[in-house]
Amino acid sequence: MQNRLLILSIFVLLNNGCTTLSQDECRTANWESLGYEHGVNGGDYADGITKIAACNDYNINPNIEQFKTSYEDGLAVYCQPENGFTLAMRGVSYNGVCNNRAFRKAWEEGNDRYQIQQRRIAVDNRITELKQQLSEINQQLNSNNITQTQRKELNTQQRQLERELKDLRREKSLLPLLNKASTVEITFP
Repeated sequence: MQNRLLILSIFVLLNNGCTTLSQDECRTANWESLGYEHGVNGGDYADGITKIAACNDYNINPNIEQFKTSYEDGLAVYCQPENGFTLAMRGVSYNGVCNNRAFRKAWEEGNDRYQIQQRRIAVDNRITELKQQLSEINQQLNSNNITQTQRKELNTQQRQLERELKDLRREKSLLPLLNKASTVEITFP
């Protein structure tokens, strides 16, 4: 149980950007497990080596070859096209660790869809804001407590907001066309 906790804490350190391992972590490290976890999470190889190389400060020599071999195994899992698509759909940026063209293409397609989703959310939010602003303007226009100058300004504002609302509704209607059919065959286990 303690060994699992130690591996988990080392894994957390590697993923949180901590630059070194403690002496205890270095002494009990499973280099294969660390390498695999770093790879399967898409960590940069050089960053991983820098982190484990700090063990040399404690006169503990990390097994770089074990780390590298298992890192490559983990990276092979990470670099599957399905994973690239899924990561991009969640808004995770591409860090360039995969040399696999299929991964990159799947990530780009997932990112395109993610960007469309984000734009749709932004458009929906802005439409809601505009409707609220137009409602408030209508209430003010229906009030007898405004001057002719204020009425003129409110009418100008109303027209501007209505134009923006019309443009956003048009954009929203076109967004599904951007969400084109997949050009990458994605298979999920």
